[in-house]
Amino acid sequence: MLYPLTLRSSPRFFSFLVLIAAIFLGANAYAGTVWLNNGDRITGTIQSLDGGKLLVKTEYGGNIRVDITHVKTLESDSELVVKNGEFNNDYRAKLVAADDGTVTLQGVERADGQTTPVSTSVPVASITRVVRPTPFLNEATFKGRFDLAATRKSASTKTQDYTLNTFNELRHGMWRHQLAADYTRNKEDSTDSTYNYGAGYTLDYFISEKAFWQGRAKYRRDFVEELNRQVVYGTGPGYQFWDNELGAFSLSALMSRVHYGYTDGSSENAYAASLRWDYVRYFYGKEFELYTRGEVLRPINSDTKFAINGEVGARYNMNSWMSVYLKYARNQVSGGRQGGINESVYSTGIGVRW
Repeated sequence: MLYPLTLRSSPRFFSFLVLIAAIFLGANAYAGTVWLNNGDRITGTIQSLDGGKLLVKTEYGGNIRVDITHVKTLESDSELVVKNGEFNNDYRAKLVAADDGTVTLQGVERADGQTTPVSTSVPVASITRVVRPTPFLNEATFKGRFDLAATRKSASTKTQDYTLNTFNELRHGMWRHQLAADYTRNKEDSTDSTYNYGAGYTLDYFISEKAFWQGRAKYRRDFVEELNRQVVYGTGPGYQFWDNELGAFSLSALMSRVHYGYTDGSSENAYAASLRWDYVRYFYGKEFELYTRGEVLRPINSDTKFAINGEVGARYNMNSWMSVYLKYARNQVSGGRQGGINESVYSTGIGVRW
């Protein structure tokens, strides 16, 4: 029998509605205003300033990039981390509109926590960088991306190439979940030259604002190589060097267990030490992006000498949800009882983010 859903019978559902409302209300609480030299005005969330490009997120036009030389003055409803050419350090300050060509930094505060309870006006042109501070205990946030590269050619032979990737991240409180998956197939007539897929899950628990403990699991299947199965799981400490509107960088060192399977039915198991990295940097108001992520793994007392799995790429963001990218991915397992893998994939395609 089905029962109607009520707030009395489902307090968790009520809590979920409160959380969703808090997320949307919190997003609206960070509105700001930018006045331009030509008399126009932009209202939205001031996201960042880097490379002379001010990024403003609006409800009516998505992300808008403005050259800082065209800004008369600006203001924010919350504190931002501001780097000014007249200061030696980064400061937390609320931006307050001032005379033409200037802006007032109100409630200036050093990034190390020392405060200066005065307001000061500086030229807009002297501000070289602005980012939104990332709270240590975040509300629930979710973001993801899907990339696709595909080609098909018909001549004396028929060639089909497909590369699909997805990356998703959920963060709430002290926890961060990451789920990634990929699929690659290169086919000429009825013969596969490359055919594999994989998936990985990573869970981070933040011990402090920077330090975290990581656990992860990864599975990879290959239908062409002798080494046709890889399973890796491990745990260890990590450190988040930075994570803001301009990018992020983290390292983690793990003790892992690896399982390699071969087409003849044999297998190999070993403990391993690994180093993982995740780096992304945005330029010109998030219009351009450089990134690399991956892992170097060294099995202990094993026929396999080392393994590398990673990628490096560049991305041009056409708008707030679509991009084009160029990427190089590397999957190498050196040694092994039945031989390893030495695979390189170059791809370019389109991406969609949410």
